[in-house]
Amino acid sequence: MNATSSASCKVLIVEDEAPLRDAMVTFLRMDGLAVDGVGSLHAARVWRASNEADVIVLDLGLPDGDALEWLKSNPIGHAGLIISSARGLPQERIKGMQSGADGYLVKPVQLEELSLLVQKLLKRVAQSRNQTWTLDKVNWMLKAPSGLQIKLTHSEAQVIYKLVQAPGAAVSKDELVLALGLQPATYDMRRLEILIRRLRNKAKEILGRDLPLETAHRVGYAFAASVKIF
Repeated sequence: MNATSSASCKVLIVEDEAPLRDAMVTFLRMDGLAVDGVGSLHAARVWRASNEADVIVLDLGLPDGDALEWLKSNPIGHAGLIISSARGLPQERIKGMQSGADGYLVKPVQLEELSLLVQKLLKRVAQSRNQTWTLDKVNWMLKAPSGLQIKLTHSEAQVIYKLVQAPGAAVSKDELVLALGLQPATYDMRRLEILIRRLRNKAKEILGRDLPLETAHRVGYAFAASVKIF
């Protein structure tokens, strides 16, 4: 990865041990990367509200919650995920990888190993950035990176438009219902689940690929890809 592309990449370190966090941040910055470090899940949530990470290094033993549970309601979209933990038993590592992690580092973390893994994931992220979807919100058309496109119904278009305004971020079911012009208090959420299922099936049939539409457990949904809107 050249210096120009490295400088445009962002890495977020979520680690409550300040000396380790500072060491990780300093070492990766020496690789020419833009790196920030925070010490809690709350701070990570605040950071992500105004930033987009290409790689997240996430400690499991944080003071304000279960990191794996946090991941279920905070999809990270195209970003690479590295788990850093003192939990080194095989079943712990398997559980971490099942959560979607691309790598699992057991403490004490070796900084050279961290750097190599981050650089590998950044190359993958750079490739995925070239896989941009396009939403024509006027004509209700969603185009895949391949150039194939699907015609959306009015309801599908409203839901997708709400989702792609914040790619990779979880949007609650209530917010999606409001985007449909309806009230969550009186709306049968099963109708939304059916709408999503039909949309996924339509995309699979017409586009020949899965829609990057992820379920955020107990929250709602997220569109885990970059999107151009016009």
